[in-house]
Amino acid sequence: MFKSKLFWAIFLFLITFIFYFFSVDNIWFSLDDCGNVISGIIKSKKDLIRIFLEDERNYLYPINFNVPQSNFIAGFYRPMQHIFFSIIYYLFDFNVKAYYFLNVFFHAINISLFFYFCSFFVPIGLSVLAGLLLAFYPIMDWITWISTLHNFLATFFMILSLISFRFYWVKNKFIYNFLAALFFLFSICSRENTIFLGISIFIFTLFICEYKDFWSKIKFAFNKTYLILFVYIVYITIKIMAFGFESLPRTINNISMRLPVIKKLLL
Repeated sequence: MFKSKLFWAIFLFLITFIFYFFSVDNIWFSLDDCGNVISGIIKSKKDLIRIFLEDERNYLYPINFNVPQSNFIAGFYRPMQHIFFSIIYYLFDFNVKAYYFLNVFFHAINISLFFYFCSFFVPIGLSVLAGLLLAFYPIMDWITWISTLHNFLATFFMILSLISFRFYWVKNKFIYNFLAALFFLFSICSRENTIFLGISIFIFTLFICEYKDFWSKIKFAFNKTYLILFVYIVYITIKIMAFGFESLPRTINNISMRLPVIKKLLL
């Protein structure tokens, strides 16, 4: 039993879920939660299209606040969490504990998935330890912030993408390659902090390739990861359609103020 991956995956899920769910008695929406949840509820086909074409910042501020105009770099493109918020809304209305349940559920399932992914490379004991370290790292008070669901979703789809790619690497079946790319797209559409996953997979494939010739390595890595790399084209195209270029000079100027080296390159 103690050598079973399924046993430890379930154990890690339960211990994480029980600890976080029952450690909170009183909870309420905070910061930008109300605007984010209410404004993103899908009530029609028009709303479904809207959440995939709007800057999430439009939901976070009062109606009399002038939100900076978006562009394909600066816009907050995070539609995935509003699908789950809408499901919770129709099932439990505005019961805040249900939204907190969603955060805890995805955190717990991420721990199980992370353990499973680690078990491909290290012994089960070390994989369990890795799962526990991720489950109970020191700063976890933000789990009660309902609007951080996008972090849990981005992690959830990222790990699924990595697991799918590992199966593709071993079994060489197209379906796993497709799933790896699809989950990667879902991940960056949850939150953009996983944007470098595709490039990282490409570089990893490049380095472990057995070919000695550099161009053969490039060709091999591209053949393995072309669907994942294609996700970048899809993602950027969607963001351009949603946000455009109009405020791009302002964003470049803001970035160059933080990173002077960029300003020097542009001059």
